[in-house]
Amino acid sequence: MEEKKTIVRLTELSREYPRGGGRFFAVNGVSLEVRAGDYVNIIGRSGSGKSTLLNLIAGMLAPTSGTVEIDGQSLARKDDRELSYMRNQSIGFIPQNAAALPNLTVLENVLLPFCLYRRGGDGEGAARHLLGKFGIERLADAYPAELSGGELRRTVIARALINRPQLVIADEPTSDLDRESAGQIMRTFSDLNEEGVTLILVSHDLEALNYGRAAYTMDSGVLTPGASFGGAP
Repeated sequence: MEEKKTIVRLTELSREYPRGGGRFFAVNGVSLEVRAGDYVNIIGRSGSGKSTLLNLIAGMLAPTSGTVEIDGQSLARKDDRELSYMRNQSIGFIPQNAAALPNLTVLENVLLPFCLYRRGGDGEGAARHLLGKFGIERLADAYPAELSGGELRRTVIARALINRPQLVIADEPTSDLDRESAGQIMRTFSDLNEEGVTLILVSHDLEALNYGRAAYTMDSGVLTPGASFGGAP
């Protein structure tokens, strides 16, 4: 069987901040390899460093030390313009706060990443297809302020997928949703993974472990295999 290519490689990755005259490591010596088609869950309490880790992987933060490689390319060798282009083309980033531009409709918000760089294809058709996939096609002309939390979350996920990224990174994607809506979102991620999309998802909710193929725990900036909160399964 052919070995799957590595999509994400982290090597001794750290991010340090000053605190009280000393040093605080939000991410401390993390090494991780994620291959094409993997679905990785990272579990940890609030403040454990999960969001900082995702921002480092996506190139939105620079590490204090260590390296990030995406599809064999070191992020340290890219300038801001190159990083922005890479994120637009290769990474679907779903932030913890489901933020959408308030003056754009749902359709326009989903279509926005498609329009940032010149490319061929039917962007509007792709956006409408995604709205249908997430059951919000009827909301195409609505504005973010008119949406429920679940509808807004689906809009943000559709926006992250418009350019068909090979890697999707999701930060607490169900944190503000009820149980039913959260389950629908998690099943959507499973479907994406079955279609070949590589996923890295962070959460403080152990129920996320019902989905995915591998699990890690983040605690005080340190990433370890397996899932537990202070030793509890």
